[in-house]
Amino acid sequence: MDFAETRPEGVLSAEYGSEGRLNIGGCEYAHPVGLTGTDCFTLAEDSPLQCSADSFAPYFDRYGRPEVILLGTGSRQIFPNPQTVAALAAQGIGLEAMSTPAACRTLLLLQSEGRRVWAWLWP
Repeated sequence: MDFAETRPEGVLSAEYGSEGRLNIGGCEYAHPVGLTGTDCFTLAEDSPLQCSADSFAPYFDRYGRPEVILLGTGSRQIFPNPQTVAALAAQGIGLEAMSTPAACRTLLLLQSEGRRVWAWLWP
């Protein structure tokens, strides 16, 4: 069986590069970034543990609500505050925490399925 990587058009995908750097749209980032599909921006939070439901709310009006937000927590998985997960779930948005390399792979997979997915990534 042959497998072929499918990169969706019109959305930004992320790759976890060497030495803990993120490669997004051909640019390297060494600081935390947010991806909403079409835009990439620097995050205000220094750590994934600082994320709250309010961290994402300003982006809902501009980009719409995602189905799921991937929280790439660096080289190892860190679980977010359960209150943040519950607040987003009450709005119909899943929050999934995983290592950043896993978040980059999952982002590409969900984008290839046409899902509305965001990623908040820490190198």
